[in-house]
Amino acid sequence: MKSASPLNVFVASTPLQLISCSEARHFYGSSRETTLLIIARPDNRETEEQMAFLAEALGWHGIETIHLKKSSFYLRLGAVARNLARRTIKRLFIGNKSSWIHEVFYRGFDSEQLIFVDDGLATVRYYHAIHDEGIASRISSGKKRLLSAMGIRIHRTVPDVIAFFTCFPLQSSDLVEVQVHDFPVFRDTFKTSARDSDLTPLVGFLGQPFGGEDRLQQLRLQIQHVVERHPDSPIVYFMHRKETRADLERALAGFPVEIRQAGRPIEVEVALSGETYIAFYSFASTALFTLKKIFPEMQVFQIDDSALSAKLLYYGEIVGMFNSIGVETTSL
Repeated sequence: MKSASPLNVFVASTPLQLISCSEARHFYGSSRETTLLIIARPDNRETEEQMAFLAEALGWHGIETIHLKKSSFYLRLGAVARNLARRTIKRLFIGNKSSWIHEVFYRGFDSEQLIFVDDGLATVRYYHAIHDEGIASRISSGKKRLLSAMGIRIHRTVPDVIAFFTCFPLQSSDLVEVQVHDFPVFRDTFKTSARDSDLTPLVGFLGQPFGGEDRLQQLRLQIQHVVERHPDSPIVYFMHRKETRADLERALAGFPVEIRQAGRPIEVEVALSGETYIAFYSFASTALFTLKKIFPEMQVFQIDDSALSAKLLYYGEIVGMFNSIGVETTSL
């Protein structure tokens, strides 16, 4: 580790978590010398590439960064544990509250303050879980034994009051202290580019790997709904990084839809592409909220799909949060 000063440690596994960590680093004034970023097992190559792009763009270059990849995860985790055991952690910023990998950090290492940053709409679910049942551990007894052999003792009691640093309009309580932000670092970094007036305006659809066995069937109905609302506009389907093109091509066969894998988070794509979007649609993608919050002039629609809404916890509250910032609801 570079400095004997107390550390601010940021743990992220997805692009949104890293964007959220960037906002938190700015808000809490974490200096370059006292910052440690841990990229904890991104789920695939697409995620790794997006996070590498964001780390460079959002000012993490030159900051000590540790990559915990799947291939060498346990070996590298042991080395990180030995280093952190000798250091004082001032603030520990956690991206995925329900991941056992992230839990290793907030239960295995002492810090002066524990702060949860956004992990999409899972943030809302976890906020309620804390109030309903506390923080349930995801670390099995077998993993505890393995971690202990590596020198990591899962010992820490979670604080009575946990801080949330979030873009969602959640309320502080006796268990959660909420700080809401509106992406000032993102806005300053990715200034909206001038739109190319020679390009045809598009309609965007945000993919998401939600819905189980009904997902693709309902997706066809949602796309049909969008096509009927915009019969003369090109429609672009932006794949979620966990979706596969082959599945989507089969499901959307016959619809005039272009399937794209943007290669960078959709918020960045909208800011930098120069293309104009008439509207964006999805069932309940987190990006419906972030796009509307970052680009308030844009039309954003949440598709009310009763077959999927029954499967989404706190659906009414989530739709209410969408509506509170101007996301409109349209029903199938």
